[in-house]
Parts: sequence; structure tokens; C-alpha cells
Amino acid sequence: APIATPQPPPPATPSALVRHVRIEDVHPGALPPPANDVEERPHMLLVDLEELELRPEAEHQAPGWLESLTYFVSLHPRSEHPEEIPLPKHPPRATVDRQYLVSQRMEATDPTARASRFSFRLTSPEAERKTSHPYVPFKEHMELNLDHLDLSLVAYIWGRKTSMGGEEFTLIGRALAPMAEYKFQRKLTKWGVFDVAEHYRVAELHLRYAVCTTPSAVQRPRVAEVQQTKVTVSWDPPASDHGSPLLGYRVSILINREHEDGPHWHVVCELTKTLNPGYVVTNLTGNTAYLLDIRAVNKVGAGDASEFQITTAPCEPDPPSKPWVDEKRDGSFNVKWYPPEQDGGFPVTHYRIRMRKIVGITQWSRMAGVNEKGAVWSDMGTVPASGKEQEGPSVYNAWVGPLETSRCEYRFQIFAFSKVGESEGSELSDPEYT
Repeated sequence: APIATPQPPPPATPSALVRHVRIEDVHPGALPPPANDVEERPHMLLVDLEELELRPEAEHQAPGWLESLTYFVSLHPRSEHPEEIPLPKHPPRATVDRQYLVSQRMEATDPTARASRFSFRLTSPEAERKTSHPYVPFKEHMELNLDHLDLSLVAYIWGRKTSMGGEEFTLIGRALAPMAEYKFQRKLTKWGVFDVAEHYRVAELHLRYAVCTTPSAVQRPRVAEVQQTKVTVSWDPPASDHGSPLLGYRVSILINREHEDGPHWHVVCELTKTLNPGYVVTNLTGNTAYLLDIRAVNKVGAGDASEFQITTAPCEPDPPSKPWVDEKRDGSFNVKWYPPEQDGGFPVTHYRIRMRKIVGITQWSRMAGVNEKGAVWSDMGTVPASGKEQEGPSVYNAWVGPLETSRCEYRFQIFAFSKVGESEGSELSDPEYT
């Protein structure tokens, strides 16, 4: 395992709890950047705590009569300068998410009974017995969620003596490693644990650690297929998963862009079922632009945003306005209407006029109730659309006739046509009578 032997920084001031403490930086001669360089994004700390090897200098920790002695390690992300990192006021008893990790409590193993797998084998059994140290085999995996990436990871080594009279905790020593130095990560490392007050090495800590964060942005988001009510999108995976394998992708859509409270992102898929970089967004409106956000997701969370616009396929025009009868002359009605507000993505080509009539109905009989089953619908022809509707709203009109010579009620409905198809019918006009 790699071994680091830098010069330890000046000792920290011990609290009343501490008997001896010292710190050794795994990164020789390196000082962390200023605290304002802390990366504010979710991270996860992964630790495989293998073993604590105790040196003879720590033998004063041996338990007395009717006492038991266990050891544990606490790991604390910090961003202060190493000389300014405060010592814990109390021994931590359990992991607190987003703050620190606490290992299980373990007894030391006698090396004469079972050798440490990290100790060097010597040629002479007698020499090996003289140089072997007690060790604590943790073999424990731990994970800690973090709101940001701190600059340093501080390991505190604790001893806990228990007896009939209670328990006593001792902070044996500490070590420190930079959290952003990835060359030390994902490999077995040996940290020197030092007593601060006396400036001597008291133990070695064997562990692997790694820091991962959310993935980078997905690449080349694009539209693969467009329909009126759904759009198929695809993309390339992110350039980096930032230390944690991808679990899937999250897809969000921006809705209510013009709402008074501002736009709102709606998650349409929290996590795709597969790692296939594609998704079908459904329940959309034709001829409408939407803003999508695709994010890769790993164990830490959703990664960087990748926003892009999609537009659904053109659709049928909106219905024209409610028509009205502007003039009656020579046995005909002059019917007028306005074009639809939205053409659906293609220009309106022409309009179709339909007339409904109920023979024998007058304005007065209408007030008494009318049997609609007698209504007769007739197509009254088409009117070509103007090519200048983009310049301003046009008013269309058509003379419709001939009219019945007897009493009759008339109502009109207009339909718009485009390359896509026919719109729904307009609202019926108010009744006219002959």
C-alpha cells in the first residue's frame, strides 16, 4: 500500500477530553485552497476502513483489571486550514449524515495469535514477534452524503475503556487527507496517526476512500421523432459519471412559462428504467414548443442540467370565430367570420361553410321550445383563405342562399382547412329567421 511520510503541521490545542493528538497530512507539503473554493454540489464519501495498526507508543491504552478496551474511528470532512481544525469536544457515538462517519467498535487482535495482513513478513520468527503490533481489523464499508466537497478528511482514532464503574473515552490521535486529491483515492493507503502533544506516531490507519459527485451533463441532446402529441428524444451519455456509475436519467419539462408565478419544472420521469439514452415524452399539444431538461443520475443524485427545446408536429387549425350574419338581401345572407387564432403550424388554405335550417320555426316559436330533430344541415361551399393573414386579421364573408320562402330558422358554422386537415367547427351563429 502507498505510504506517505510528510512533515506534520504544528500541533492543535487539545481539549480537556484529549490526552494526546497529532495530525499528519497524506499530501506532502500541500496546503488546501481557501475555504471559498469549496465546491457547492452534492457529493458522497465512500470509505473502506480496513485496519488500525497500533504502535508500542500507544501501549498505555492496555486495559486494566476487569476492564475492556475497544477502538473506533470517526471521519470528519472539514474545510478549515489544518492548523485551525478544531478537535471534537465529545466522542461521536454514531454516524450523522452530512456531518461525519463513525465506525463500529472493535477490540485489538494479538499479532502473536494472528498476524495482520498489512504487516511485513520478516525472515526470523523472533524478529517478527518483536516488530509485530496489535491491530484492529475493522473491514467495514461506510458512506456519507455531503452537501458540498470539503477540503480535508480528518480521521480521529478513539479508545473506549469500560468497567464496572462506567466508560472512559480517549482520543488517541488523528490523521488528515485532502478530499480533492484523486491520486490518493480508490487505492489502499496507509495514514500515519500522530499524537499531537508529544509529536510521535501512535498508529497506522489502513483504508481506501473515494469522493464522488453527481454526473456531468448529458451530451448532444436531440429530437429523434416528432408527432403531434409525443416526441422521442435521445442523447449521448455524460462525459463523466464523477466516480459513481450511472443508474439512469431524469427527464423534466418546463410548464406554465407565462404563469404569474414563473415557470415550473415538472418531472415526467424520475429515473428511466434502463441506461438507454432515449425517452418518449407524451401527452403533448400539437404545434407547441417545450423546454426539456435531461440529467444523468447516479448514487449521489441528478447531475448537471442539459436543456433543449422540442416542438411537436403541426396539427389542425383552431376553429374560426363565431360567424354572424352581416346583411340579408335578395333571398341570401351575407355570413362573416374571423380566421382561427392558431393555424396549427401550416397556413389555412380555405374555409367550409355549413348551414343548418329548421323549416316552420319563427323567433316566437323558438321561445316556446324547438324540436331540433327537424334540423337539416347543408354544405354551402368553400371560401379560399387570404395569403395576407400574417399582416393582420382578415374578415371573411360569403353570400349564402337561396333562402326558404316560408318561415325558417337559419344558423351557420365555419370550418378551417390546412395541409394537416380540418379544424373543429366554429361556434354556431346566432339564429336568423325568414
